[in-house]
Amino acid sequence: MGPRIETARCLLRLPELDDAPAISRYCGEYDVAKNTARIPHPYPSLGAEMWVLITRAAWTPQGNQSLTVEHEGAVIGGGGVFRRTPNADWEIGYWIGRPWWGQGFATEIGQALVELGTQTLGASRLIAGHYDDNPASGRVLEKLGFGYTGKAEHLFAMARMARATSLNMVREAAV
Repeated sequence: MGPRIETARCLLRLPELDDAPAISRYCGEYDVAKNTARIPHPYPSLGAEMWVLITRAAWTPQGNQSLTVEHEGAVIGGGGVFRRTPNADWEIGYWIGRPWWGQGFATEIGQALVELGTQTLGASRLIAGHYDDNPASGRVLEKLGFGYTGKAEHLFAMARMARATSLNMVREAAV
């Protein structure tokens, strides 16, 4: 059930219950969670287990795709392609555990998510964003062909328990 996407170093797949401790540990770190909208800090293992079960139960081939990322058999991150509302543009998002930062995993995973969005889900346009205090994510998105729209949103970030400025980006399909 669900996609299994292999990259040069990673496997993206539906999360499994056994992934919950690693998800809780790595994406629950404040420096990781603060760069996402929906991940709390701390992130208890029970919360990660619930997320896995809900994600698996809700999965459909043409619906939102939330995936776990494995490297050498260990969970190192996650990512997805999703719509916030049924008529919204497809959006990509990702997180990488801190031990794997700066090694090109975000770009590798992001490319797989772009391909999932465009080739599998048929998106001609993808959107993404990053908080203004996380320029590294902006550089990853630029490598993936995203450009800044000039617009920003003040989004609530659960880990921060506050709103933060998110810079909007877009990637149009090649014509």
